Amino acid sequence: MKRGFTLVELLVVIAIIAILAALLLPVLSRARSSARRIACVNNVRQINLAVHLYADEHGDAIANYTNGIDLDYKENILPYVGQSTNSSPDNTVFACPADDFDLSGPMGSWFFDPSSGRGFCHQAWTHFSSYGFNGLGTNDEPHLAQKPFASVREPSRTVLIAEISGAIGVSAHDRLRPLQFQDARNVLSFVDGHVSYLKIYWDGVQGMDGFPIFYEPPAGYDYKWSGN
Repeated sequence: MKRGFTLVELLVVIAIIAILAALLLPVLSRARSSARRIACVNNVRQINLAVHLYADEHGDAIANYTNGIDLDYKENILPYVGQSTNSSPDNTVFACPADDFDLSGPMGSWFFDPSSGRGFCHQAWTHFSSYGFNGLGTNDEPHLAQKPFASVREPSRTVLIAEISGAIGVSAHDRLRPLQFQDARNVLSFVDGHVSYLKIYWDGVQGMDGFPIFYEPPAGYDYKWSGN
């Protein structure tokens, strides 16, 4: 006669399964986050290459033809990433898998159209992109817009393409705060072509006045915005 499990044995098995699940869930979560970040790095590397290909045929620069060149640049490089001229959130090379910010919340008050979906890549005003060109600085003075890339003094430290979240001081990959916070990690590419996942300096001022894109980080940070 076969003996079944006792209640105590079943409870022990259930407890073991619960412990294993508790151990595995953080590992699986980290693996998913890592996969999203790797996809984001690949996107930024491809966009960086497309910007260089475009610049090679247009005087080694992206012209400063609009005060929205940091986002309008996308329309120039679409052919270089094999995309059509129509903006769409389906252009996955411009959509970070981790970009699912709720722009209907407090952050939405910084932007023009927070109602059209989660994430910067679902916003028409971003041209349906998670990524921006390092074209504008304080008072719309250009960082790299209209600047020949060959004239950039520190190409290995000067940002070319960045996640929009990095330019404003938040992170799609490391959600420590709902709004801006110090050392928010973001994927950045540089004029020399390399891509890094770096901490972004924030000056402590909440809102648009505190966007990191408007000022240089102090010593100890591995990037800068100005090409001078």
